Formats: sequence, structure tokens, C-alpha cells
Amino acid sequence: MNEETVSASHFRVHFKEIANAVARGEQACTVERHGLAIAVVISLEDAAFLREHKWGQAAAAQEEQRQADRITLSDPASMPLDLLEEAYGLTAGTTDPAIEDWRFKAYYAIESRTGQWPARPFGSSARGSSAARGSPAPGPSG
Repeated sequence: MNEETVSASHFRVHFKEIANAVARGEQACTVERHGLAIAVVISLEDAAFLREHKWGQAAAAQEEQRQADRITLSDPASMPLDLLEEAYGLTAGTTDPAIEDWRFKAYYAIESRTGQWPARPFGSSARGSSAARGSPAPGPSG
């Protein structure tokens, strides 16, 4: 089997011939537009092989890794202080709205237990905060 690279306009004009050659297993076809590869046309047999051996395993492995990496953040008020402070530090810089909401609650929970505001400001950006200028983050009133 050979692999052919064609332009998108050539592919449109000669779709029938290319599709028949691919279906017979004679070739695979890469379609380019403005010099960039945008698609590959392969036989159903090759696609089945990829689904079984590459895409299926890779997707399953990625999902397993995502599940292993995922943590569940419980209510900050019910967490032990050491775990709360650790989780607060590990979630710094997040852009996930749910985690930002958790960090907001944790920020106040840490202050209420220790009497001191956490060293890092809540939210995903430290720009404009006093922590970015080198002093501790103030509380809401100060």
C-alpha cells in the first residue's frame, strides 16, 4: 500500500477514485490545504485496527490517569488543617471555577482556624494583590 498526499481541491475533484483506491486497500491519502495536512483517508480495516489497538487503549489509559489524578475536595470546614493548607497550596493557579470556589472557602477557613490569612491570594491570578508585592494577603476588610 502506498500513501498519497493531495491538495484539498484535488481531493474534491477526484474523491470517487481516491475513495475506491482506499477501500480496495491500495492506498491511504493525506489531504492538505495550503500546505498543511488536514485529514487522512484510510481503509475501514485500518480504522478498525487503530480503534482496537491505538485509540481504544490510549483513551482507556488516559481516562485511568485522569481518574488517578483527580482528587475530591471536601468542605474546607470539615478538613484537617494540615490537609486543608496542603490542598490550598496545590490548587494555586487553577482556572477551574469549581476549584476557585473551593479555594475561596478554604481561604476563609484557614484564616478562621489560624488567625492568619494564607500566604497566597485566592483566585487564579496574584496580579494587583498585596501578595504579588511581597506582603501577606489582606483579609476582606483590610
